[in-house]
Amino acid sequence: MELLSGENHEKVIHQNSIEILANKLRRTKDEVAPIYTTVLDDLQKESRIKTFLHIFVSKKVKELIR
Repeated sequence: MELLSGENHEKVIHQNSIEILANKLRRTKDEVAPIYTTVLDDLQKESRIKTFLHIFVSKKVKELIR
């Protein structure tokens, strides 16, 4: 499983989201990345529009970590 699938632009958005979440939640990127990736994989299967996917993934990750 590739950490972040999709086009380069999408990868950058998701990597930035992981970094922002890690900072906000006072966790390392290594702690946040696997959770983010799992949630992303689940939501990608169901979504047709990917533009705001990082927002929904970030919200879910925050809920799971808190």
